Amino acid sequence: MRKVMLLTVVLMMIAPTARAAGPVGDVIKIGMVNDQTGANKGSGRGMKVGVEAYFKAVNAKGGINGRKVELVSLDDQMVTDKTIDCLLKLADEQKVFAVVGSVGTSNCVASLPVVKEYKLPYINPRTGATELRTPVVREVFHVRASYQQEVDRIVDQLVKQGAKRFAVFYQNDGLGTDILASTENAVKRQGLSLVSKGSFERNTVAVTTGLASILAGKPDAIIVGAVYKPGAEFIKLLRKEGVTAFLAAGSFAGGMNLVKAVGPGASEGIIMSQVVPELDDLSLPITRECKEAIEKNPEDVGFNSVSMEGCMAAKSMVMALEKAGNPPTQAAFIQAYESMKGADMGGIELTFSQDNHQGQDNVYLQVVKGDKLISLK
Repeated sequence: MRKVMLLTVVLMMIAPTARAAGPVGDVIKIGMVNDQTGANKGSGRGMKVGVEAYFKAVNAKGGINGRKVELVSLDDQMVTDKTIDCLLKLADEQKVFAVVGSVGTSNCVASLPVVKEYKLPYINPRTGATELRTPVVREVFHVRASYQQEVDRIVDQLVKQGAKRFAVFYQNDGLGTDILASTENAVKRQGLSLVSKGSFERNTVAVTTGLASILAGKPDAIIVGAVYKPGAEFIKLLRKEGVTAFLAAGSFAGGMNLVKAVGPGASEGIIMSQVVPELDDLSLPITRECKEAIEKNPEDVGFNSVSMEGCMAAKSMVMALEKAGNPPTQAAFIQAYESMKGADMGGIELTFSQDNHQGQDNVYLQVVKGDKLISLK
């Protein structure tokens, strides 16, 4: 992490050579840095598939004002130092116009000095963390609800179902501590407090100590604040212990990535929040559009909640690029986002301003039944 601590000084030294990027000939290069091969590759791969599929669909129709959109993706394996290295390569060597679909709260937060110094538009990092929303960072735009909004919906639902004794199992990083704080806020609103909490170290599955801390409080509802691999390990151990408490996780767990990692039967009854519409609700034009694009280019991921989020992020970028001039500039691109007021993505509206860079607040609840996620209504 020494590299992160020294980054601001380094950027100050190279700042005079940093220039605004624009289209290269007839190509608009969009960068992506996330986990493609590591412990959270399900989220990284899903974002890439969704973004790339939508860009290909746009290019097949002639692109944006005659220009093609090209995705340049680099793999950081969810290691923060690699995230920064990759981001600098995209900015310095590839001269990308913007970056989309970063994954991992700590990775995204560590990227902010580069984003600010290069004035690099940073679109829909796959995190609901408060630190990327408040205060507003000029270059950062979100097309998803916050973690606090997700956890509020989960806690409200569990209280309706009779839960009173809440616990949080979380990974010891920016994601986990945000989920912990969000849950503390949500249960306090209900006149409750946490009965226990347990943690584990990021990029490990060493969950047994945290499990013991959780069980000591005898909770009847447990919020799992972890990415899908360690989250699944924790849930499988809970099942072996015969724990009957409600289990819930947010969009950060990757939807079906978590269900598959937990395994047949053991995931039954888990409640999950999502920040994209129900995948089988084809009454929404955006869902139909993304499903069609992704199924033409599924790779090894297919159409799921993560690739849908990637597709939505890509569509928001295309909407902004279409209004950012010809050729587009990064400054005009940012202004195009901030000027969106009720902009229709296809059944979902985006509204931004200079003081609010989160375009929509929708949260959808699902429950696992028969190893599938179905709507919880």
